[in-house]
Amino acid sequence: MLRLILLLCGFSFMLQAQPLRLITVIEPPVSYLDSHGKAVGFAVEVVQAIQKELGDKTLIEVMPEARAIYIARTEPNVVLFSFSRTAERENEFYWIIPLVQKSWAVYALNSNPIQIETLEQLKEVTSIGVVRGDIREEWFTNLGFKNLSKSVNHQQNLNRLLAGRLDLIAYESQGIRHLLQEESVSLDTVRPVFLLRQSNVYLLMSKTGTSPELAERWKMAADKIRRSGAQQFIAEKWQLQLKHFQEMDTEVQNGVLVFK
Repeated sequence: MLRLILLLCGFSFMLQAQPLRLITVIEPPVSYLDSHGKAVGFAVEVVQAIQKELGDKTLIEVMPEARAIYIARTEPNVVLFSFSRTAERENEFYWIIPLVQKSWAVYALNSNPIQIETLEQLKEVTSIGVVRGDIREEWFTNLGFKNLSKSVNHQQNLNRLLAGRLDLIAYESQGIRHLLQEESVSLDTVRPVFLLRQSNVYLLMSKTGTSPELAERWKMAADKIRRSGAQQFIAEKWQLQLKHFQEMDTEVQNGVLVFK
């Protein structure tokens, strides 16, 4: 019995001793890589403000959605952003602070006359592009969709749509605009054909093996940043940048960047 207790204590110590990891995904303009390969974006700046409050210098890792969510589900001390808060995920993670509100839609080439009015009609489409590990893949799968075509990232999805290899892709307005501009493709090349839902996007932390005390420290620091107006300032700065450089209309609500 004593040996078992010692083994359990040692395992617990190993979990607590595991270093913190900060992981994000490519979701422009919330988080993406600049021309130097550095993580930038609205959410990146909010997280960096929280790190400064905590005195934390952990480097931000960028990786595909599927790998990021797997690590956050299976490893301790993982801070992850920005991911949608859903009923299915509610008890899997510590939800630290809201960052963004956005709308999901399916997009087609403007030259494609397709009209979609219901989810049942959407199930009859030949192919809908989604990203592996992205919340939209999970959402469609839970609704019984069998016509999903999976890519490793949203850029690949868009390129497949532009090449005529997909009928539709699932994404959001700010992301599709950013990708089109990066590819120097006219914004009216694609159009939304069906609005799927609204999504609240968070900074979160892994629950498996992560001490509640660590999660609470991050939550307290995040709340302080929000109450101080620092998150509001960052959001308003990005609101102006997006309007000026991308002609993108947004709202700011208590530090949360709301995409229309």
